[in-house]
Amino acid sequence: MSTNPHLPAQYHSQPPSDSTDSIAMIIEIVFGLFGLMGLGWLYVGNFALSIAIFIGYWVLLGIEGVIIAFSGGLCGCLFFPLNIVLIIVSGIKVRDYTRKTGANGSIMYVIIAVALAFLLLCVIGGVAIVAFGGLAALSDSLNNF
Repeated sequence: MSTNPHLPAQYHSQPPSDSTDSIAMIIEIVFGLFGLMGLGWLYVGNFALSIAIFIGYWVLLGIEGVIIAFSGGLCGCLFFPLNIVLIIVSGIKVRDYTRKTGANGSIMYVIIAVALAFLLLCVIGGVAIVAFGGLAALSDSLNNF
């Protein structure tokens, strides 16, 4: 690092910062708002934690949905802020993890994960359409019998 002895200490040049930590945090928070928590962790290469956070978040959403249904919707106003806090905390944690370990991010991991999720969604949708079409045809044939 070259420094100019004629400049005060506060003006000495700093080494360029790596923005991987900020990108990981932004990915985690933005995709988390759309229900895809864990993509920030995937970006920095922590696959196991990424999958655990993704599955855990969806399990939590399912539990919350059941509680909201049984409470007549009254608990919905409590869970929304909780989920926002969880997403932000996860974003801050992935930023801190990246700073501490010096992990490098790879956007390809995120692109592959989103593409696989889209493909899985298409397959599930196709199976559902075929299944409901078969049920409709069976129902129709039973009604005409």
